[in-house]
Amino acid sequence: MQDLHLHSHFSFDSNTNPEENVKSAIKNKIKIMAFTDHLDNFCQNDRDISFDLDEYFSTIYKLREKYKNQIKILAGIEIGLAYENADKIDKFIDENPFDFVIGSIHAVEFKDVWLNRKNIENNPKYFFKKYYEYMLECVKSCKNFSSLGHIDYIDRYLEDKSVIPDFSLYEDLIEEILKELIKTNRAFEYNTAGFRNNLSYANPKDKILEKYKNLGGETITLGSDSHFPDTISYKINDGIKHLKDLGFDHISYFENKKEKIIEI
Repeated sequence: MQDLHLHSHFSFDSNTNPEENVKSAIKNKIKIMAFTDHLDNFCQNDRDISFDLDEYFSTIYKLREKYKNQIKILAGIEIGLAYENADKIDKFIDENPFDFVIGSIHAVEFKDVWLNRKNIENNPKYFFKKYYEYMLECVKSCKNFSSLGHIDYIDRYLEDKSVIPDFSLYEDLIEEILKELIKTNRAFEYNTAGFRNNLSYANPKDKILEKYKNLGGETITLGSDSHFPDTISYKINDGIKHLKDLGFDHISYFENKKEKIIEI
């Protein structure tokens, strides 16, 4: 079992001691885990300016050695994508020894999606279309990330879920995004945190998963998006079963930026 989306105190929105994440992962029978702390300075100019990469890698490597007989620990990162900074993002990924890189849309044109949630609720059709248009540009421009994170993240933090537009509004954009991922051999993520945020589905929803399968996609990573030790592995087993029910026969993880396959 894997959990490839975990945050610790290196992220601006978590206070978790990294070792507590490892202990919880082992307790919950996770065999492969990835630290994927936030780096959002490329998409939000006021975030993460003090992220200490040397300390980050040092911490992960020490934990990897200490727990090497109990769990595989990967050095990942979650980068907030911005096509305006695509060259900088790709260069940053190239120059650093990450095993695994999640690319996520946390902001659109440098405006934070979570902070903008009330405006989104007031004009959902406009903002949903804009969100997926921006995502498509990012996926086309930013070439070096491993897996596209929580593709329908925009659903997650809306207080009034009834305003989420019908899938048909942005289905054509989703299809283009998925085709681009498939063409360039990049994964996309099944993120179970949707269930923790008053959604009846993970991110992505089944219509996106089914479209991905029908387009020939097969490279999926799994993560809980945990910011606390007690949510590590959250609904991961359920997610694996659900993917099998939809016809997927394996999941993926990345080591030294290379895909590895696990049959399910």
